[in-house]
Amino acid sequence: MTSLIKILLERDFQRKESIKKTYHTYSCYFLVKFKKKINRIQAVERVRGIKTVTIVDLRGDEKLEKINRTLVDYEYSSVEVKFVTNKNPKDQVEFIKKAMVTSDKNMGIDNIVGIVAASPRLETLKQID
Repeated sequence: MTSLIKILLERDFQRKESIKKTYHTYSCYFLVKFKKKINRIQAVERVRGIKTVTIVDLRGDEKLEKINRTLVDYEYSSVEVKFVTNKNPKDQVEFIKKAMVTSDKNMGIDNIVGIVAASPRLETLKQID
């Protein structure tokens, strides 16, 4: 019985190691345009529902805060998105951008209420693990 448990645990460990080798975690910053009447935090919480996204953080930016004070209907924020993929990370960033802004029933994505536009900053794209 003990040897069977060891075999199963060893097999699970090998499987986890192979998953670690094929999937990588990335981080990318997005400049996101929100409707001012919508709570930004709630909209960002919905971004976590996008396939492969693991962590989403609103980041403060003094330049954007100054711009936001002059705007009436919209406000801008910098959002850090961390995601996991085994494909080209730039393609995944484009998928996340599309999922934030548009709906596509064939791909199983709904737009996120309150987000008007999202622009990835590809120069900030980096592999974390």
